[in-house]
Amino acid sequence: MTDVVSVVLAIKSVWEAIKGTRELKKVDLPLAMNGEARKDFLNNNPNSTIINIAGNCYIGDKSQITQEEKDKLKEIYNPTTQSEKNYDIIDTDFFGRIQEFKKELPDNKSINPFLKFLEHDLRTILNLSIYSKKLFDNKEGEKAQKVRDDIGKQYGKGGRKLCNLYLSGYIDGMTEFLIQEYGDNLEKVKSDINNKIRKFVEDSDYIFFVHSSSDENHILNNILECINQGRPYIAIHGAGPTNIKKVRNIISKIEGELSSFGYDKNEDNKRTLSLCPLLYVYLTKKKI
Repeated sequence: MTDVVSVVLAIKSVWEAIKGTRELKKVDLPLAMNGEARKDFLNNNPNSTIINIAGNCYIGDKSQITQEEKDKLKEIYNPTTQSEKNYDIIDTDFFGRIQEFKKELPDNKSINPFLKFLEHDLRTILNLSIYSKKLFDNKEGEKAQKVRDDIGKQYGKGGRKLCNLYLSGYIDGMTEFLIQEYGDNLEKVKSDINNKIRKFVEDSDYIFFVHSSSDENHILNNILECINQGRPYIAIHGAGPTNIKKVRNIISKIEGELSSFGYDKNEDNKRTLSLCPLLYVYLTKKKI
């Protein structure tokens, strides 16, 4: 992988060569820190692009970059393969497309209750993911892939992963469970939901939410793969009698593997205020 310091210096050298580039002053810092402020600024300054390099932010006109410089940026700036970076290009065109996408967003009853509580980046990624799924469902694969590419370019590997989790049905499964878990406790939603989603994206390879559309065999095979890999922690959640039955069916089929591979199983049964049953199953690797 290209050395991050050299990447940052290369991007900075290209950006500072652009006509009209200036460093953001302290009064402008909300543009770097606040997603809504960035969006408003870019909507009102159609030729501007903000670049954040190691905490120092610059504004420039991307149309002034030569093709040679654009090729150089493409070569060194690849957020789809780097999950962490200390530079960020915030593209005006991207935010313009978001405004168009929002006009065509379908209703999603699992996600919508949480959207207003989400931080700007999560809300944007999920809105775009909902739109991308709509395009896939309408057999408009090329347009759908373009939306996914937008997410990857703007939000890196983490954004692309969240989009893929949504397209695969995992985010719906998670939010269906959380709707039951939170009930009417909006304060709990506000304080928890962003960390819950970020944690799920980070640990999604070994956290499973069983929901109405879940394929038991698919989840079973994924859990067996985690066990074979020796994952230290695996969690399975289900809400409501039907989904809890699915969880118990899955667990009954892996009892032998849990013993053979040295896993402890712990269950936590709860009920929501509306008396909906919840089941949490935690599989932890025994310490030798």
